[in-house]
Amino acid sequence: MGLDTGFLTLGAKVEMVSLRNHRDFSNLLFEQDPKPYWAGYTDFLVDTSMIDIVAARLPIEAACVVRAEARMPRPSSTDICWMGEQNQALVDLLPAYMRVIRRSRNAAAEPHPLLCVWSA
Repeated sequence: MGLDTGFLTLGAKVEMVSLRNHRDFSNLLFEQDPKPYWAGYTDFLVDTSMIDIVAARLPIEAACVVRAEARMPRPSSTDICWMGEQNQALVDLLPAYMRVIRRSRNAAAEPHPLLCVWSA
């Protein structure tokens, strides 16, 4: 069974990021034991401190990751997010994760709340 995880802003209702089958990455958020936003659902609000915890657990600040992310074409990060993490080395995923973290953190800092929606 797959795992779909997405981040969208509540006020603007714009999806910022969508991940398909990135269980290890998503677990970095789930491990923080977020409280459901709506009763009966698993979706939860994401704030900048939660994103910072995810960022701290991944070596995205390594110079090689920063260089790789800078060289990566924009559609490439979206492709990686939809391919899933299985059969991909973490080092190859880190540049895309760096973009996910940056976009999510920027969105979480905006006035509209950022919601993580997921289903397995």
